[in-house]
Amino acid sequence: MIDIENLVFNTVADALHTLYPSLNITIGYDEEKAVYPTVIVRETNSVPYQSANTDASAENYTRVTYEVEVVSNKEHTARSECKQLLESADTVMQSMKFRRIHKNRPVNTDRTVYRQYARYEAIVGKPYVVNAGTANEKTVYPMYRR
Repeated sequence: MIDIENLVFNTVADALHTLYPSLNITIGYDEEKAVYPTVIVRETNSVPYQSANTDASAENYTRVTYEVEVVSNKEHTARSECKQLLESADTVMQSMKFRRIHKNRPVNTDRTVYRQYARYEAIVGKPYVVNAGTANEKTVYPMYRR
């Protein structure tokens, strides 16, 4: 199974923390314990890309879907804060070769916060190692927009 969840979360979190050091970034949202603004990065789907499987059904590629949700509670600037944070996250996701497939503002039952989210999709190949056995060893996941 091809699993890039930690890679995606850490890449987005590292980039956004550089821009917004006190930002709360998580994989889940708990209204009772929420710290604002919050960015939620979660994998919503991971399906083997059937047309690229081998005869032995080895998983060579996977189609993954991620959702990035931004929540703010600023009284007068929540909307602009959400847009700014989502735009920054979008830049990171696009740089990792994800394609944005959806952006929306969901119906919000909690009127004290503003939410906005985007969904991203990519095809991810089997990982391979570069510079094996050296201090610069790195696992690479080929990613494609489809």
